[in-house]
Amino acid sequence: MGDQQGSAALGGALAEAVASWVGARIDAAHANPATGLVALAVYAGARRVLGAGIGPRVAGVGVLPRLPRLRAGASHPLLSALRAHLVGRRVLAIEVRGDGVAVVAGDALLVEEDREDESASEAGSSSPQPGLSPAPAPGLSPASPQPGLSPASPQPGSSPAPAPAARLELAPGRRGEVRLLDGAGNLILRWPPQGSAPPAEIAYPEDPLAAGAALVEASDDAAAGQEKAALARAVKARRAALERRAEAVRGDLGRLGSVARLQKTGQLLLAQGARVPRGAAKALLDDWETGGKIEVALDPARPAKAQAEAFFAKARRYQRGEAVMRARLAETERALEAIAALEADVAAAEALPEALEPLAQRARSLGVARADIAGAGASFAGAGESGPAGARGPRAGRAASRRPFHAYRSASGAAILVGRGAEDNDALTTKHARPHDLWLHAKGVAGSHVVVPLPKGASCPADVLVDAATLAAHFSDARGEAVCEVSYVPRRYVRKPRGAAPGAVVFDREKVIAVRIEGARLSRLLATKEEG
Repeated sequence: MGDQQGSAALGGALAEAVASWVGARIDAAHANPATGLVALAVYAGARRVLGAGIGPRVAGVGVLPRLPRLRAGASHPLLSALRAHLVGRRVLAIEVRGDGVAVVAGDALLVEEDREDESASEAGSSSPQPGLSPAPAPGLSPASPQPGLSPASPQPGSSPAPAPAARLELAPGRRGEVRLLDGAGNLILRWPPQGSAPPAEIAYPEDPLAAGAALVEASDDAAAGQEKAALARAVKARRAALERRAEAVRGDLGRLGSVARLQKTGQLLLAQGARVPRGAAKALLDDWETGGKIEVALDPARPAKAQAEAFFAKARRYQRGEAVMRARLAETERALEAIAALEADVAAAEALPEALEPLAQRARSLGVARADIAGAGASFAGAGESGPAGARGPRAGRAASRRPFHAYRSASGAAILVGRGAEDNDALTTKHARPHDLWLHAKGVAGSHVVVPLPKGASCPADVLVDAATLAAHFSDARGEAVCEVSYVPRRYVRKPRGAAPGAVVFDREKVIAVRIEGARLSRLLATKEEG
């Protein structure tokens, strides 16, 4: 930061407010990158919070009355860096300069008497510079003090001053920035990463406490508005997904009308198949009921009469699946009613964290993914100022990218991932599944790849294996069969041959489970679907 003493003097009120923080432990760091609020909390007899708005939504600097209620989770790179290099250390110095505020942190463990002795020595030897905390800055050599800091005079017999471990530079403004440097002055992180254009001179407030209160309220208001919009989008997308599911189940139920036709075709093939030429791709059969003809597509590689059983089997699958389909349709329609009511409540809700959090919980209970709700890149920390930050979505500011699988949950809560299509099966197996995860597939028929994520070295519990096998059977051409054989192996034994068709894989060390399809189990699993 440049030496701008005239501007720094304007920050005297802020410097006075933070003067007693030197020597205090930094116990929290928070930020909301969507609004631009960065907060650093210290414990100096009580919790004190320095806040800086670096844009785009909020700008300015002040002492916050509390932590922001809406903030990013610990996985955000800015938060990760701040917590790794600052939290748990002591404040060695605070600079209030014309072009921003800097906090110098180190591993000093000062006791109150030492600080008072050093302050008294400082008072007799030098005067603090305008706009700076009057407390000493241990860790800076008196031979080469940094601009804007009051160097501490070493006392005879005292231990060496601690070296700074990190330096946080805050440049408030609509296009401000944060810079985190190590003790040697090397850049650790700059936020925003692409750089910005902070103002050459900061307009400091006359009342840092009032400015801080306005800053945190403005950040929470802006973030809550973004969270409400993200929640509304996520609920709308969930409603659309449920509507598609209901339409698909109705289509499946509509096929029940073809059961009589399938049975009739099988009977005609049994009776007339002997006169169909071998290798024929279709056959014209006499319809004894109407006196007309029925054209039937055949497999040229098999005798026509032998193919009658395929028509009977398909009819049986439709009949056996009717109860499950009707139960799933009723459940989907109930979920649609609940999601429609939630959508109306979200539209009518105030953009306040305490109003939105219960609605977000309802949305999650109805299958809305957490990452979709946290679309603004911030999380609810609850109405209390010290509530824990929630999980943050993988991509801030936009909806999460499409996953190649749908996630279901076993009765024990274990995740079961089911590929959404042929190419998605490849992505699930080769990119998402880990070598020690369990991989399943309905044996001998086309179907979805199924993966059960497991801890390294763990085996799959029996109930989770049966649940996963049930889903593998359901999402395959064996759907509707009473019993289905399902292959399962650790993912490390599955490979994709070069040039193979989408979804085609080969595997070794196969184990097989014969799973009996239970309607209640299948309905329970399908109800846990998490849209991706």
